[in-house]
Formats: sequence, C-alpha cells, structure tokens
Amino acid sequence: MGEKETSEQAVIVERFADLFTRPQLEALREAEVSASGDDRERLARLRLTCEEGLADAELTAREDELQNAMLASRVPWQGEELPLRTAQARLATLPAYRDRDELGARANEVNARLNDDRRALLTARSELQAELTGEPDPVARNEAVKGISLRDVDAAVSQASEVTTAAWTPLRELWLDRLLGSERDPLPTSAHVAWMRRLSPLAGTYTKERSVPVCVATLCAVGFASRRTRTSGSISTTGRRSPHERA
Repeated sequence: MGEKETSEQAVIVERFADLFTRPQLEALREAEVSASGDDRERLARLRLTCEEGLADAELTAREDELQNAMLASRVPWQGEELPLRTAQARLATLPAYRDRDELGARANEVNARLNDDRRALLTARSELQAELTGEPDPVARNEAVKGISLRDVDAAVSQASEVTTAAWTPLRELWLDRLLGSERDPLPTSAHVAWMRRLSPLAGTYTKERSVPVCVATLCAVGFASRRTRTSGSISTTGRRSPHERA
C-alpha cells in the first residue's frame, strides 16, 4: 500500500518458494493438453500462475532493489527534499500551473535516472517468460493469455480515434482551458495530468454536502432503488428497479 519505507517482497516469495517449481509447471502443462472444456481453462490459469510465480522467484530481489531505489529518491523542491512519490502526488494539489511544470520536470528528471534499471528488469522478465512458455514473441504470449488479437484491438482503437477526432478536439481545448487556465501551454506536459484527474477547479460543483444526494439521484436514474441507513449514513442499493423505471 506504499506505507512501508522499504520493499521486502523477496522475503515473502522465498518463504513460499515451494508453491511454484519447474516440475509442477511441466505437470500442469501436460494435464492442460489432455484436458478439455472448463477443466482445460482452469489448468491453463494454474499454469499461467505457476509461470508468473517462477519468474517472480528469480526476479523479485531485483524488483525490490528497484523499488527501494525509488523510495530512496528525493526531489529538491522549495527548500525541501521530497520523496519521489510525494512529489508525484503533490502535482495533483498544486494550484499554480508553472509550479506544477517545475515540480513535474524535477520529478521526471529524478525518476528517469532509474530507467536503465527498469529496462533491464523488463528485458530479464521477458526473456524468462519466453523460456518458461516456449514462446519468444511477447505479443503472441500476451494474445495467448488474453485470447484476443492485439493487432485487431489496435486497429479498432485507431479507427475509433479517427472517427471521434472531430468531436474530441474542440472538447479537449475547452476542458484544458477550464482545468488549466488561460496561461497553459498549447501542449501541456504530463505534470498536469493528476491535477486534471482530480478536477480541483470544479470543487465547487462536486461539494461534500451534495455528494450523497447526487449519488442517490444517479442510482435512481439508472434504475437502482437506494436507501440511506440511519446508523452509518451509508447508501445501500438493490437491483430492484424504481417505480419510475417499472412504469
């Protein structure tokens, strides 16, 4: 959950190393080939889990090193030395556009120092997965796991992008102006993404006092009957349609 100062995943993986072994992987692969229907699907998922477990056993120590390097990284900012994650999180709450630009650039500079280690770790995992699965092509491996064609997905997304561009572009400019202000650059940097996702400039629209009434109205509008409990103030819903929906 990000609450620890150090990552110690390798200790846990080593403690349960007997959960995933190469003989187990071979046994699962053989059983999967001879199975059919739901049994084959279950065995395939077990095999995939075993493959991931074996990869984790070999690479988690290196992943801990990378994670701990990230946790130890510091970003200089207005007389402070912010942890990298704190600096990244603060981008969501800094109201000044230029402050976000500056802090984002500093955080990116510190973060980029770890890119070589990230690339080496990704390469090592890909090579290990190729060995464990017998499939050297990472795209083919991913397609086999998901049971879809990634190239078809890419083509569909590209087509959707082309069809919606005419409507998307003016809306993009409108909301960039509203969320980032008139001083924004024509092409804002990624430093402003967290600020836009948080919708801080629209805080007056989404107030704490209106949260429950708006939630209840929305649930009712889509056909869920809802009620607020007296003890906790929480909202419970049922799949029962409202009288209006039934009518």
